Amino acid sequence: MDEHMPTRALARLTPPPGGEQRLRAALVAKTPSHRGWALPLAASLGCICVLAGVLALRPDPVDDRIREAVETAMTPPAGGIRVSGAQVEKVGSPDPDVRIYRLAAAPTR
Repeated sequence: MDEHMPTRALARLTPPPGGEQRLRAALVAKTPSHRGWALPLAASLGCICVLAGVLALRPDPVDDRIREAVETAMTPPAGGIRVSGAQVEKVGSPDPDVRIYRLAAAPTR
């Protein structure tokens, strides 16, 4: 049955003498170097961390517009609030920082 196997011709080959010793000597002489990927990998990881930090700390322009709109809405106009076409009555408030006004529509003609 071995005659029909495709590896039959390989069985007749014999390795050269001293091959095992040469292989062991070559493997001992070669020290494995795992530092080949360490520096590029560390540099890449550092760049990713810096990029993530920069993107996380970058101010959002929408936040700036919202903040500006809120400040504009909260700032009273220079001449005060003016109402036309209605009568304004000041209503007392327990909080001195809060002003409440009641608008009464002007009588229609």
